[in-house]
Amino acid sequence: MLSSQGWTWEAGMGLRIGLAAALALLAVDGAWAGEAAVGDLIGLTPVEVRARLTGAPARTPPPRGFEVAGDGGADVYFTLDDLVADPGALRRQAAWRTYGAEAPDPEAPVCRSRLASEPRDLAIGDPVLAFRDGRLAAVLRPVRDRARAPAPPMAERKAYERWVRQRRAGPFLAGFGQLPLEDGAGFLARWEAARLQTSERLSVDCAPPPPRPAIARPARRRPLDESDMQGLALLPFAVKLPAMNRDRARARDQGAQTLAGLAIGQRLPQDPETFARRDGLRWHASARSGYGVLTIDLGGWKSRNLSDKRDAVLVGVENGVVSWISPPGGAGPDAGLLCVDAEGLAGTPRPGCWGWGNYRP
Repeated sequence: MLSSQGWTWEAGMGLRIGLAAALALLAVDGAWAGEAAVGDLIGLTPVEVRARLTGAPARTPPPRGFEVAGDGGADVYFTLDDLVADPGALRRQAAWRTYGAEAPDPEAPVCRSRLASEPRDLAIGDPVLAFRDGRLAAVLRPVRDRARAPAPPMAERKAYERWVRQRRAGPFLAGFGQLPLEDGAGFLARWEAARLQTSERLSVDCAPPPPRPAIARPARRRPLDESDMQGLALLPFAVKLPAMNRDRARARDQGAQTLAGLAIGQRLPQDPETFARRDGLRWHASARSGYGVLTIDLGGWKSRNLSDKRDAVLVGVENGVVSWISPPGGAGPDAGLLCVDAEGLAGTPRPGCWGWGNYRP
């Protein structure tokens, strides 16, 4: 079933009038703050919630959230930070996630959200807004990670390495070694987040980003030093960068188009394994018949890093039907969960995994 909001990936890419314009009109210095009680937001659409908190124009669509099939409809979850962020700021975050050499939209305002009713700022987590069929149904208290056991001495190499690689199951894994959301909506019972009371208040503070530091160029050419010699040693690898960056940009556009064509409740045009043979897709089948996770390569921004870190969307498929969609950096499961083995260690248990729990779609 199509979401009633008709969201598309990288929404706002073609709209230059976003939060930046709204904030410029609201304050001379570009800074602005908004606050609202949860009860005043219940029943509003994502666009209306954002407008109430930031003054953003309704014509600027929100990002795509973590979508899950519900009873006869779709539930969509946003972190408050993502919902109120300027589209340019979201692109900047994507560039950081993919090791982009220079973030796009450097002038996009930075918005920071919190629970105004809390006696202190939140250090971990972010309020999660739950929408049922396009209307705000609840605001959830942030999920907080439990404290880890102290690290063993680094001299105990194997024990220390295991400690570094150890992952928490979190709400989206029913058990280590399984695929995300393998037990369907069971994540809700594991999500250690309670509903906020309607009297509690959400607060958003937005401001222009800090000025970029000026880079002073040397007045005269300096002789080659050790750093230059190291750079020359890496020159053969740097030759690969132009082709890699072209492929990252192509994957970003192609992946966005693929994602825009998927919706909760939609039946794939082919069986998942055949569908995943398309460029930029990968299929991970579950031991449970009929279930699996499809990943979509969203590429990355221009980088000087040959590790080629990329964004990936996770799509849950049940008997050929899309049951959930989780874009990167949002409230839902991330691709790193595909790289956790049956012992809870980050590694290479599935195709696409490399190093200590990294995933390349």
